[in-house]
Amino acid sequence: MTGKRHPAWTWAAAAALAAPCLLLPAYNPDLFWHLSSGRWIWQNHAVPRVDFLSFTAAGAAWSDFEWLSQALYYAVHRLGGLTALWGLKVLLLLACARLVDRLLRLHGLPRFFRAAAVVVWSAGMLPHSDIRPELSSLLLFLSMLLLLEKQRLGRLKASWGPSIGSFLLFAAAANLHAGFIFALMLPAFYALGELLAGRRWPRPPVLWGLAGLAGTFCNPYGWGPYVVMFDHLRQRAALSFIQEWQPMTMTNRFHWPFWAILAAFLFILHRLRRRPQLPVALLLASLYFAFSAVAHARMGAFFFACAVPTGFLLADMAGWLVAAPAAKRACAACALAYGVFLSATLPRLERGVFDHRLVPRQAAEFMAEESGALLGLRLYSPWEWGGYLGWRLAPWYRVFWDGRYIFHDRLPEAARASRDASSWQEYMDDQGLSGALLNNLELRFSTQKAYPDGSRKEFLRPWYRAYMPSQRWALVYWDPQVLLFVARRAVPASWLAAHEYRYVRPKDEAAFEEALRLGEIPKAAVAEEERRHLRETR
Repeated sequence: MTGKRHPAWTWAAAAALAAPCLLLPAYNPDLFWHLSSGRWIWQNHAVPRVDFLSFTAAGAAWSDFEWLSQALYYAVHRLGGLTALWGLKVLLLLACARLVDRLLRLHGLPRFFRAAAVVVWSAGMLPHSDIRPELSSLLLFLSMLLLLEKQRLGRLKASWGPSIGSFLLFAAAANLHAGFIFALMLPAFYALGELLAGRRWPRPPVLWGLAGLAGTFCNPYGWGPYVVMFDHLRQRAALSFIQEWQPMTMTNRFHWPFWAILAAFLFILHRLRRRPQLPVALLLASLYFAFSAVAHARMGAFFFACAVPTGFLLADMAGWLVAAPAAKRACAACALAYGVFLSATLPRLERGVFDHRLVPRQAAEFMAEESGALLGLRLYSPWEWGGYLGWRLAPWYRVFWDGRYIFHDRLPEAARASRDASSWQEYMDDQGLSGALLNNLELRFSTQKAYPDGSRKEFLRPWYRAYMPSQRWALVYWDPQVLLFVARRAVPASWLAAHEYRYVRPKDEAAFEEALRLGEIPKAAVAEEERRHLRETR
C-alpha cells in the first residue's frame, strides 16, 4: 500500500503513547547479580566458570552465558549508576521500535499506520520493558526478521554478506543472552514457508541459519548455553510458581494487551484464511510464539515482534487500511482505550529509574553498618533478594542464593519447607543456617491468653512467632518489608543485647497493647526499642 504522506505529529502522538513502555522504571532484582558478575569480570579480566557469590554453591560450575551483557551493564553503571542503565534500556527499546517500523516500511505502509503499529507493539511490551539481557536477543530477533523479509521480497542481492553478517550477529548474541535460540528459529520458519508455498529450495534462509548456528559456538562455554536452555526446559514445571515462568493470565493487567493483540491477529488471519500469497513464514513464526507465550509469559516479547507487523501487513492485504478515515477512527478508538488502560495501570512511573520496593534496601544498609557482628553468618534470604544483597554487601557477604539458574533445583525444596513451621525449622537446621532475612508478611495465627481469674482471650499473633521461635532466634531488625533474625549463639551477647527487639515487633499490636496494659513489659525498654527502630528505618 502506498498512501499519502501523513503529518509529522503522527510520530509525536505515537511517541506519547509508547512512552510508558520506554520510561517505566527498572524493577528486575536480577539486575544486581548481573552487576556483581560484571564487576568480577572487569576486576579479573576473565569470565566466571564457578560460583563466587553464594555460600551454598561456592565453587560449583556456572556457565555465565550472559557475561558480555553483564560487563556492559557494569561499565554503564560505573559511568552513570542506575540512571545510565535505565537510559540504556530506553535506547534498546527504541532500537527495537525502529526495527518494527522498518519492517512495515519495507512493505510500503504509510507513516500513520507504522506509528500505530509501534504503539500496539509498545502496549504488548509493557511487562517486558525492563533492563534485561533478553533485550539484546529481541534486538537480534527483529534484525533477523527484517533481513529475512528483505530476502523474501527480493530486496537483497545474492551474496555472502548476509551469511557473514548472520555468523557475526549470532557470535555476539551467544555471549549476551541465551534467547538467541529464538532468532535462530526464524530461518527455519522462512525455509519451511518457502517449501509450503511451492517455491524452489530456500537456499538463503538455510545458509543464514547454518551460519548463525556456527556463530553461537563462539563463546567461552561452547555447548554451555544450549545445556542451560535444556535445563530450563527440564525444570519448567517445577518452576511454574515463578511469575515470569507462568502462563499469560487475565488477572494480570499487564497481560491484557497480549490477549487483545492475539484476538485481533487471529481474527484477521481467519478473515484472510483463503487468500493466496499470505506471508507463510511470518504466520508460522507468529503462531508458534503465540502458543509459546500463552504457556510462558516471558515469550510474549517475541510474539509481539512477529505478530504486530504481521497483523498490520495482513490488514493492508485485506484492503482495510485503504479506507483511511475508517482505519484512522479505529486506531484513535484503540489509542483512547490504551490511554485509559495506562492511567489505571502505571503508577510505577513515579518511582524513579528503579523500583527499590522490590529489594531490601533499608535492611541491606543496616547489615552494612553491622557487618562486624554479621560477618560469617549463613543467612537465608528469598532468592529474589540475593542479587541485591550480594551486590550491596560485597565483598564480605555471601548469599544463600539468587536468581541464577544454578539454584533452580533448590527452589521446590524451600517452597515445600515454608508450608508449615516444623518443616521450616527442619529446613533451617538441614541447611546449617544461622539466621534469615524474611518477608514481613501479613499472616497471623490464633492464640489464647489465660488470665489469673481463669478467663481466656483470643489474639491473632504474627506467623514468625511459630516459624522463628524466640527461644532460638532473635529479631534484630525489621521494617515494613523485611524481618532479620539471627541465631542467639551466632552473634556476640553484647551486640545482641543492644539490637534485639524483644517487645516492639511487627504485626503483633493487639498482644503488645494488652501486655503493656497489664504491666507485663517494661515501658522504658519499649521506649528505647521504639527510638532505635525509628533511627534504623528513617
